[in-house]
Amino acid sequence: MIAADYAISTCFADSRGLYVNLYVPAQINWTQNNERCGLKIETDYPYAALVSMTLRLPSPQLFTLNLRIPAWAQDAAVSINGKRERQSPQPGQFAALRREWRSDDRVELQLPDARRLESVDAAHPETVALLAGPLVLMRLIDADSAPSPIRRASLLSAQRDLHGGHAWQAKADAGAVTLKPFLDIDAETYSAYQKVLPS
Repeated sequence: MIAADYAISTCFADSRGLYVNLYVPAQINWTQNNERCGLKIETDYPYAALVSMTLRLPSPQLFTLNLRIPAWAQDAAVSINGKRERQSPQPGQFAALRREWRSDDRVELQLPDARRLESVDAAHPETVALLAGPLVLMRLIDADSAPSPIRRASLLSAQRDLHGGHAWQAKADAGAVTLKPFLDIDAETYSAYQKVLPS
């Protein structure tokens, strides 16, 4: 399982530069142009859209910083030292940032958590899971009764808890629906897939 490899899968380096593969809080050290370099990653991703990275370099270094852009990230954006890059990153590719980097250069990557629906299979397009960015949101349900269907538009309009929690809320004909990322489920009954009604 790749979960056991997070520490070694976060970044990769070659003679041309560094590849940031996973967005987790980390301190990366590598050798570039025969000098020891560092990159600090600060983020609450996947709960937050912002990933901040700060370089620690012994001297100015010319290399490429490659940032993995997930396939679902249609509106990702990159800023360097507070200035947004004009070229938008392409989903499903690495954004290649080649320049002469200096110590304390700051790179910010925005990965918006746009909602989308994924059907369980092509034969059942009305049975879907709700995703927000990289998170699959599980619907909390009553263990003693089947969950009522929800309108497609209502599910796509789900909003994050305004008080900073990890729960989401969607409005359904039968009342509010609560959803949580799988890693926040604790002894609750849940369903990843649910029936949707036409909007």
